[in-house]
Amino acid sequence: MGGALAEKLLGWYDAHGRALPFRGTKDPYRIWLSEIMLQQTRTETVASYYSNFLARFPDVFALASAREEDVLKCWEGLGYYSRARNLHKAAQTVVSQYGGVFPADYDALRALPGVGDYTAAAIGSIAFDLPLPALDGNLTRVLSRVHGIREDVGIPSVHRELLVRAREDMPQKRCGDFNQALMDLGATICVPGTPDCERCPLCALCDAYEQGDAELLPVRSAGKPPQVVHLAVTVTTCGGKTLLYRRKETLLKGLWVFPLLENARTAEDVARGMEGLGVKTDYVLYLGHARHVFTHRIWEMDIWHCHAAAPVSKGGLWATSEEMNALPMPTAVRAAKEKTLDILQRVHYILPLSPCGGIYDEKLTEVYRNVLLSKTAAAYAESWQGAHRHQFSEAFWREQTPAHMEMILRVHMQAGHDVLCLLMRDEVAGVMVLDRAENEIISLYIRPRFQNQGLGRAALTLAEGDILDPRRDMRIAALQDNPVAQHLYRAVGFSKLAETRVLNAERGVIETDLLRLAEK
Repeated sequence: MGGALAEKLLGWYDAHGRALPFRGTKDPYRIWLSEIMLQQTRTETVASYYSNFLARFPDVFALASAREEDVLKCWEGLGYYSRARNLHKAAQTVVSQYGGVFPADYDALRALPGVGDYTAAAIGSIAFDLPLPALDGNLTRVLSRVHGIREDVGIPSVHRELLVRAREDMPQKRCGDFNQALMDLGATICVPGTPDCERCPLCALCDAYEQGDAELLPVRSAGKPPQVVHLAVTVTTCGGKTLLYRRKETLLKGLWVFPLLENARTAEDVARGMEGLGVKTDYVLYLGHARHVFTHRIWEMDIWHCHAAAPVSKGGLWATSEEMNALPMPTAVRAAKEKTLDILQRVHYILPLSPCGGIYDEKLTEVYRNVLLSKTAAAYAESWQGAHRHQFSEAFWREQTPAHMEMILRVHMQAGHDVLCLLMRDEVAGVMVLDRAENEIISLYIRPRFQNQGLGRAALTLAEGDILDPRRDMRIAALQDNPVAQHLYRAVGFSKLAETRVLNAERGVIETDLLRLAEK
């Protein structure tokens, strides 16, 4: 069958072979790079990484002299990071032992770090036209169907039989094209499940096509289910920085990750785990869930935001968002990384300190609710004084301490009002108090340095859409001599003037109610 099979297959490949960026070269460096990238990774994914990697490391000398961290950063997102570490080591071996020239010998190629039987055969056949079958998943599937091999291909003796058949089928020339033709046939026509036999150039030679059982081949025994690991991914911030650790474990070795706490299910578990790392937390907030599937392991991850009292820890690196973006980080923690960037750079979020009818699933415990209440009271005092400092006496202001403001907030909570903590980046930025019974925004205060960044508008939007009743008139109050607040409230629909109240006749402090009319 060998000659006829190779002739038909190469004729088909010449007409229908895939155009890929790593095809059409005899440069062993480029072939080796592409084959390492293609291990357990889709061809479509590899295409863009291949070009970017070559731009950064155009030859084996550039790769060998690079820092491992730079190699990992360029590999970021491809997964299976041991490939990148072995790639770096193999480049150093080629430079140190072979003067930068890849050996045209199977055993020498096979001895390079990260190069197995398949990869050595692929490099040898494509770069040097050595008659070596590159028996990957595609070739195994095609050859088991063509030759009617109906035993478990995972058994060593069956695997050896496939290699013998592949060597018999291989032509004397164009050995690399033959391997790549079988790869393309397996990727496009002789696919897993039900193949497109009518378009296959080998159907007249195929035993499985004749027997009608191609969809059952190759035979493989069921593998072990992956191990499920429950982790708390702790996004720990302080002063515009986040805490990262470089992995020493085999899985994701050399990559930077957030603190990972196994089997930490509650805020208290997370706080205790962080204390073990030398981090004292002000508060711990639940941010959501993520899942990542490795080959033999599944990470089920709860993502938590921990705010540290000070940027102190046992080891690790406190990094800015720019520094974090420059470090190699695995896809497994991508969701946590995105939330970290939101916290450090852009987005605010709002947390209820008293029940708000199920707004957000934030899993905030009483311990951290009290910590946040204290910090919110301090922000309340600062922002309230910033808004009204010129309107009351010094004696009055001396009484408006954070402790006094905390007492006021607790009175609101006891009265059934909704007290919300407004956070921006990793700091408490303000407070909002709502009365659902009266459909009223009692107060909205934002610390001066967090103003004019969209937080007030976001808080009002939440109040109107999620807490207060849009079918009733809504009320909010603003000082007549506070044009900034007046402008904001009017911009979101509070327009009709209602009654006024004199707060300080001596200094002419007058508060005016604004209404937002109910939606009809």
